[in-house]
Amino acid sequence: MIDALVVGAGPSGCRAAWKLAEAGYSVAIAEEHERVGDPCQCAGLVTPRTLDYLGYRLPVLQEMRGARLWGPYDSYLEFEALETKALVIDRPALDRSIAARAEKAGAEIWTGTRYTRGWRDNGGMVAELRDKSGMQQVQTRLLIGADGPASRVARDAGLHNRREVMAAFGGDVSGYATRDGYVDLFVGSELAPRFFGWAIPTGSDTGRLGVATTLPHRPRKFFRSYFHEGAPSKVLNGAKLTARISGLIPFGLREPAFTDHVLLIGDAAGLAKPTSGGGIYTGLVSADAAAETAIAAFEAGDLSVAHLAEYQQKLRNRIAGELQLGARLRRAFLALDDAQLAEIIRMLGDPAVLEAIQRVGDLDYTSRAAFAVLKAQPKLVKFAPLLLKPFV
Repeated sequence: MIDALVVGAGPSGCRAAWKLAEAGYSVAIAEEHERVGDPCQCAGLVTPRTLDYLGYRLPVLQEMRGARLWGPYDSYLEFEALETKALVIDRPALDRSIAARAEKAGAEIWTGTRYTRGWRDNGGMVAELRDKSGMQQVQTRLLIGADGPASRVARDAGLHNRREVMAAFGGDVSGYATRDGYVDLFVGSELAPRFFGWAIPTGSDTGRLGVATTLPHRPRKFFRSYFHEGAPSKVLNGAKLTARISGLIPFGLREPAFTDHVLLIGDAAGLAKPTSGGGIYTGLVSADAAAETAIAAFEAGDLSVAHLAEYQQKLRNRIAGELQLGARLRRAFLALDDAQLAEIIRMLGDPAVLEAIQRVGDLDYTSRAAFAVLKAQPKLVKFAPLLLKPFV
């Protein structure tokens, strides 16, 4: 029997394995794909805080300090911050770098190994895994689900919640030349209903394009239109698609995200930010919280709910409050029609509002920007008074 089996070798799974192995516990990661980091299902945009939290540096493809927002009825907003607000990274390289540190600490990584089901047995969990050689069963004291929005670990553990799940579709493009250091965002029912689209430069003439929506809308349809219709086509200006990216984005923290001998982290725990869809930073925070909780439970010799409940409290203390505020902002956004979106974009062009965005804009903690913007322009509350009143 091993101490911990982590299902999924994304950033959160590898981070949790790294910290547990570093503390001297026997850890294995089961990754269904043949290579860690493949396929890429992420735009690769993170905050400088994320790399600071990680504890080491990675090559940065682009530093982002500005944004252009394209909305309905030709509404448009452009702003530039006083400092770098986001970094474009090589996402597969990020995953592999954390995996390498987990291995160096003593964790094993089993690639090409799919988790199929799990159950409790003999004071722990039994995980059934499938690889090229067939089926095998692994006994573990702790099972950590880092297996994404459609988590099989969560299913088997009975940790079900009704959550909103976004579908995202995108790709890499060549021949893409935009304003250096700027990301383009697209909103409105004709461009990206219920969320937004994006275009991010990754090199001198390359970029990453995508759109996320909820059913019944299908992101692929809107993605295709970006090359020949509306504001996105102006930004792309003849750019050619070179690779496709798709994935799911879950909104809504699982409550609880633990049970006897089981912890859920990252997207499996529903930790994507409701305002941006990003989940790398929150996933790393959850991985550390899970590792700390697990170490305390191992030391106590008790991995029951009584000891693992501390994990949920750590999530509440570190990130859940921001996710709840983000959910309020998202509900306010969903209540808007195109005319209201256009009016808001124009109101955001007020110099006092732009100054607030430039000063406190933060992709990880969007509530800070919301507080500052609503203080600078209180009239924005009229668009969703019950939801936005806590921010004033």
